[in-house]
Amino acid sequence: MSYFDHSQRRKDYIILLIIWLIALAIDRAWFFLDESIPFYDQSAHLTTALHHYRIFQDFNIFSGNWWLSLWQLTPSYRAPFVYICTVPFLMLFGRGFDQASLVNLLYTAIIILSVYHLGNYLFKNRKTSITASIFCLLFPVLGIMRTDYLLDYGLTAIVIATFTVLTIWKDSYTNFFSWGLTIILGIGIGLILLAKPTGFIFILVPSIWTLISFIRKRKLIKLIQTCLSLMIAWFICGFWYSLNWLTIITSALNANQVGRREGDPSFTTIAGWLYYPQMIPESVGLPILCVSIGILLVYLIKYKFSTNLISVNFQKSARIWLLVTLVSSYIICSLGTNKDIRFILPCFPIISLILADLFNLIENIYFDRLRLAALGLTLIILLNNLFPLPLIQAWGGKHLPNNDVSKYPLDKLINKITETNLYLRSTLGVIPVSTPQVNQFTLDYFGTLADFRVYGRKLTTKLSEVEQDLQYLSWYVTRDNEPEEPGERGEAKRKLKSLVESSSDLKLQGDWILPGGDKIRLYHRKNPQVVVEKLNNSNSVISLEKVTIPQQLILDKNNPVTYQITGSWDDLQNSILLLKWQNNQSSWYHDHAIGLGNLYCGIKCHPEGTFQVKEALATFIPKIPVGKYQLSALYLDTRNNKVTPLNIPDTIVNVTDVGTVEKSPALDLVTRTSQLAQELQQGKLNNIFGQIDNFNQYDPTQDYLKQIDFAANYHLQKEPNNLNLRYTLVLSQLLQRQASKLIQNLIELTKYDAQNPYTWLYLAVVYLYNFQPAQAEEKLAIAEQLKPDIPELKTLKTVTNIMKFLPLIHF
Repeated sequence: MSYFDHSQRRKDYIILLIIWLIALAIDRAWFFLDESIPFYDQSAHLTTALHHYRIFQDFNIFSGNWWLSLWQLTPSYRAPFVYICTVPFLMLFGRGFDQASLVNLLYTAIIILSVYHLGNYLFKNRKTSITASIFCLLFPVLGIMRTDYLLDYGLTAIVIATFTVLTIWKDSYTNFFSWGLTIILGIGIGLILLAKPTGFIFILVPSIWTLISFIRKRKLIKLIQTCLSLMIAWFICGFWYSLNWLTIITSALNANQVGRREGDPSFTTIAGWLYYPQMIPESVGLPILCVSIGILLVYLIKYKFSTNLISVNFQKSARIWLLVTLVSSYIICSLGTNKDIRFILPCFPIISLILADLFNLIENIYFDRLRLAALGLTLIILLNNLFPLPLIQAWGGKHLPNNDVSKYPLDKLINKITETNLYLRSTLGVIPVSTPQVNQFTLDYFGTLADFRVYGRKLTTKLSEVEQDLQYLSWYVTRDNEPEEPGERGEAKRKLKSLVESSSDLKLQGDWILPGGDKIRLYHRKNPQVVVEKLNNSNSVISLEKVTIPQQLILDKNNPVTYQITGSWDDLQNSILLLKWQNNQSSWYHDHAIGLGNLYCGIKCHPEGTFQVKEALATFIPKIPVGKYQLSALYLDTRNNKVTPLNIPDTIVNVTDVGTVEKSPALDLVTRTSQLAQELQQGKLNNIFGQIDNFNQYDPTQDYLKQIDFAANYHLQKEPNNLNLRYTLVLSQLLQRQASKLIQNLIELTKYDAQNPYTWLYLAVVYLYNFQPAQAEEKLAIAEQLKPDIPELKTLKTVTNIMKFLPLIHF
């Protein structure tokens, strides 16, 4: 049959549709029976997918800010492609685990079709192609991944699709067809890199081999197409990488250490090289593997003395192409320290083609029966892995459905929080030692399902930060009979658990029994920082009605203050209070969003009427002249940047350097960041990023950074030389990866703080982050002139020289 026999192709597509429908029936049956709680990774992925769903509620393809918000959702090596693909399924079918997993049906269709076309092109044999597609249905490892939600199955689909296009494109010379494949290839490569940064390794060696052949044979058109394809690929994924490249590298390096902690064998050992091969039998199914290898042996024996060994159904170039791809991927994956069968999942469609080719080497009725038996047995093994069918104990029970949800009342715990805080976004401090069902990721996932109203976050593992963690959250969960964890990490958790359960500031809000008899307990702060109430009156004009503060404030201390604000929901939710305590000599700010940015009741929740927000906060008095200070207040509308003066009661306080503060709430994160900015100005970085990590746990949306942007930019219009405001804004812009704005702010800083070498150093670092090594070199020279003994200078100069050299390599 010709590869272009369209009537036969239509029949094949019907067969492929049946294969896909069988996969659909098996997968949906599994999800119908399953009511489990997603584990660590699955919960993290599902939560991120839900946040992508949320941002697509305000989809605006022409908005640069919308695209920036989209790319910022995935700052680590967990790239956004799979999450974006999931969004339509969440919109159409709902926001649960089962609904998100429907995207796997799309990936299954891509894998089956790609393997079919790749097999047809390489072997010109529809039987081999369809057999390979059936293998992709039957392989236990692919069946297990279809009934899960991880990045690897989506990566597998886009890798095999792109590899198929690459295989056909490298030999295509028809102008229109070849240029069309060039565009598709570029899109595919871009999507691979947007699915997982390490995904390129599965097509790296065949791509290099193809490029070398073009150069050796002087195929100029193909080289031009290669450049075009790479340009398209960069257009697809470049915005995400240019924004997140540094965090991608650091998070990938951290993830690579997981293998060492888990005891995965190193590539320096034989066990490291045998790790993946020894998992192949159970991954593809022993019947298929044995029959394929057995037929190969019979085939070799049959043609042992034949000079036609190559010519008799032995597509040499096709097999070499597939083997080179498979072996190179295996070698690169084995070099990694973190090993898991899913990390080589994109190899299995290639394995399916290789085994399908061997499976069909000999044609006769006896081997047909053997093949049919192998397929039947592998189907049984697949079903035995997915369903409680105790047929083959050694090969079963890998991924069974269960009903964890009814046993673990995590939804009830989250509902308790949302019922208590009807109009507030809440952060739940998770103290238990992580278990698959109860950990910060699963609680975060259930909180996200509750219309994004609760965020679960792991608390500190450092003893020195336990007291701070106890101050900053209003909700904590603990668990009985936690397993002992050694070292400072375990000691910090035990101490924090003890403090939470004995604190007079917290009360037990509810407890639930877990399987095994343990309890999880939910604690709530008796006097939370923010309380929101709906009022009966109809006056919706925003007003700072009341300020409660001691008449005498102490310098260099946190002093308690309570603000009471009323207004309409939308006005309160989209606002920054610009508060300034001042006299003729000096002043200090206490800017923050109303409700600290936590006013929230759901994606589409915009209640009518008037609301009252009470904030029990602390204000820090810097080292300013003692005396009387009066409060002035402005309301900044974040929707339009409009600033309106607020009429407030006369509030005058006396600032003194004598006395003590008995008790005060925790400082808001805007003020805390302003304090860290002083360390940034002095080049003291050791403490800053550790504290920022904590801040981002306390405020999972990082809304405090946006508050800093609005407040600092407003004040700098009138006080452009206010160094503390500028350095605070530097921190905010840095953490939001706003490179262009950060450069402009640092350039302004070099005017007002020109003798500070660290200002020039920071500017150089941002230029390097933005791939501008020439500009960075100039700033490093100035920093070195001001202070030549800065330890980081040598490293930064080396990085600058490397980055200057990269364009030459590229050329």
